[in-house]
Amino acid sequence: MKAVFVNHCHPEMPHVCGLRLGRFASAMAGRGHRVVLICEAFPRGSACPDPAVLGDTLAGHDWSEPFVLPCPPMGHRRAAEARTGVLPAGWRHLVIGASFAFDNGMFGDWQAGAARYFPALVSDFGPDVVWSTFGNTDAWAIAQALAGRAKCPWVADFKDNWSAFLPAGFAGLMARRFGDAAQMTVLSEGHCDEADRWFNIRKTVLYSGVDAVSGGASPAPFRILLAGSVYDGRNLARLIGGIRRWLETGRASDVEFVYAGNDGDRVADAARPLDGLCRVIVHGFIGLPDLAALQSGAAVNVYVQNDRNIFHHKCLELMAAARPVIALPDESGETRRLAGEAGCSLFVCADPDQVVDALEVIESGTLPPPDPEALDAFTWARRAETLEAVLSAAVEGRR
Repeated sequence: MKAVFVNHCHPEMPHVCGLRLGRFASAMAGRGHRVVLICEAFPRGSACPDPAVLGDTLAGHDWSEPFVLPCPPMGHRRAAEARTGVLPAGWRHLVIGASFAFDNGMFGDWQAGAARYFPALVSDFGPDVVWSTFGNTDAWAIAQALAGRAKCPWVADFKDNWSAFLPAGFAGLMARRFGDAAQMTVLSEGHCDEADRWFNIRKTVLYSGVDAVSGGASPAPFRILLAGSVYDGRNLARLIGGIRRWLETGRASDVEFVYAGNDGDRVADAARPLDGLCRVIVHGFIGLPDLAALQSGAAVNVYVQNDRNIFHHKCLELMAAARPVIALPDESGETRRLAGEAGCSLFVCADPDQVVDALEVIESGTLPPPDPEALDAFTWARRAETLEAVLSAAVEGRR
């Protein structure tokens, strides 16, 4: 297939928003498909390809890798000001409403920049299908417009909470405008339930993948690794309280509590009760390869659940590290099932006492390792088999 993928975030952006389509683009290229990935320029203001010579550039591309097409934002100054909070509240709400009503999203400047490449993409690439993810509705608007020009189907990817992310009054309108997608991929079963509320489109669960599966070597020292956002400080306090109680039993030695992420100041302050009981190490943001190495060497990986997130892909990454996982304060039945299928030891802890119980079991060293064959199904390459089937069906359905 010749496919165009659309995602607002550039795959080199150090943020999870650039991960899903960037990795799937590489995986699909590895399966022999030609993939162009449309995104916004990164860093903002950096050089972008000349539309006049895009055809020649595509002709000389090595299609064993996706062709990343960064697009410069153009115009729509008021929408940009509304996004950054420059406008007064009343005027900002008016601009937001107008942007959705007339431009199908808040990033009309990115849409305008991407549209400059449509003629060359249609004439010189000729996509068979367009796949676009809802990180914002603008990505779907680009996909819909390009597919219309190319006379090919477009497939919507649903990875965020529609009800929570759309402004009040616009969720239904936007759903109707994008109801012509040939098919829809959804990040999880929970996302499928949310999408069913708004879209009468055939849906397929497509979990994101992981870069590599760890061998799960025995760690030393006993590292408790918390990564990512901590959201509600109460859950962080429950975690620290549980760790402190466990340390005070004196059964464990050579313990370190490590944090990696953008909430370092909050975590450092909350972890003061651990002073004198274990080492506390607070990192800032760490790139995925280095973070994966830390996770693979942890005795236990910990994350805090956010109720606004329908599904935490983070848990799949931690399962792939082949180490036990603690989630606070709850997790979905879907995530628990996936952990069970992989043989991963997932402890869901709602209070400090449950944290203590989990750490005692983990420290005993009696837990069996996950099933390597089951974890292999978590990789991007294996997940791409599902994406390939969905996009192929969309193409065949148009013929």
